[in-house]
Amino acid sequence: MAHGQKTSDRQVVVFAINEQLFGIDIANVSEIIRLEKVTPIPQAPYYAEGVINIRGTVIPVINLHTLFGIQTGTRDDKCRVIIAEHGGQKFGLIVDAVYEVKKITPDQIKPAPPSITVDQYYLKGIILDGDRLVVLLDPNKILSPKDMEELQAMEHQT
Repeated sequence: MAHGQKTSDRQVVVFAINEQLFGIDIANVSEIIRLEKVTPIPQAPYYAEGVINIRGTVIPVINLHTLFGIQTGTRDDKCRVIIAEHGGQKFGLIVDAVYEVKKITPDQIKPAPPSITVDQYYLKGIILDGDRLVVLLDPNKILSPKDMEELQAMEHQT
């Protein structure tokens, strides 16, 4: 462990959805890739854009704009897919841009105010990073157990 590093410090991938900053703990991220061709799946959940193929593995992809009820912006070459994992299941999160991996300390995470736009269920808190506020998502709660079952079913439809 590096000198002065606390065991409770964590690293967070900071990304944007429609110019709002979000973060996800890097421990839940297996990789970040460019947004390539997404294959739609008939009768997929409303938030699922489809599936992608990563080195022979079919991975469902979630449109966070749709899931969070945030207007979709223009897709460009900054769009990325964050491959996250929950309970052994991998899924992709489409984001507008990934900015950095940021080390944060526990005292930088504050409770989310009740008026925040994203459903409180998804949140671990708000990261105070200088003059920026980063919404910290809980990857284990982005999707409910029922949603995870629907995504697993999508993988088998291909």
